[in-house]
Amino acid sequence: MTTADLLVDALVRSQIAASLAIMLVLALRPAAQRLIGAELTYRLWVVAPVAAVVALFPSLSEFLSQGDAAPPALHPHATLLLEAWALGVTTVGGLMALAEALFRRSARQGRAGPAVMGVSWPRIVTPSDYAERFTAAERALIGRHERTHIARRDPRANLFIAAMGALAWFNPLVHIAAACARLDQELACDAAVIEAWPGCRRDYGATLVKAHMSRLASPLACAWPAAGRHPLEVRLGMLARPPLSLSHYVKGAAGIGLVAVILAIGVWTLAP
Repeated sequence: MTTADLLVDALVRSQIAASLAIMLVLALRPAAQRLIGAELTYRLWVVAPVAAVVALFPSLSEFLSQGDAAPPALHPHATLLLEAWALGVTTVGGLMALAEALFRRSARQGRAGPAVMGVSWPRIVTPSDYAERFTAAERALIGRHERTHIARRDPRANLFIAAMGALAWFNPLVHIAAACARLDQELACDAAVIEAWPGCRRDYGATLVKAHMSRLASPLACAWPAAGRHPLEVRLGMLARPPLSLSHYVKGAAGIGLVAVILAIGVWTLAP
């Protein structure tokens, strides 16, 4: 058993577990948005990295055997597989860095935003025609939205999502999960703004439609508009839903914790 075999084995186990968790979240997501709201639905994505990490530990059968179990099977061409994986990580990471650099250049030229840019020191960027395109009331709503992103530390979450997409570049479910998690992040931010300022619901929706004209994207920035027609419809639809009560929120949070624990135990028990 070589180091390359161990690394490939760990990569395969973690991706199988993460894929199962992602499929579970995708199945629960529509009902979760209705029952526990946007914020907790966004938090539900935590079960995917939890499952991936748990899969790296010795499984229940390995634990009970106390080291007498057979070692993981040898992977043919393990070194070649690792080299291909590293090349993919480098390529995808490079493309993400290029997209972020182009977004930052556009922001400096006044052609990007409204958005939150930066991970360690996030700041709000706006287009050059910001004052002309949006009224004072609309600018206030956009500022509330972007400051909510900063308060929730969403840029750091986007960095983690982008890193997972680069490390698991070969797994299409991870990319689907990344897109859905970014949308759920926007829905959660929308819900937080509406909960704090319930009287701005109609104006907020109108401003969202108006800001949707911008199409520049970044793998790290928290942009006001969502890309594509369907995500915008989802965000507008979520604005029409009433806020959750405290009891529903507590029950939803407990449900997410229970799902995470059950999934972790299942992965630990069933992993080969």
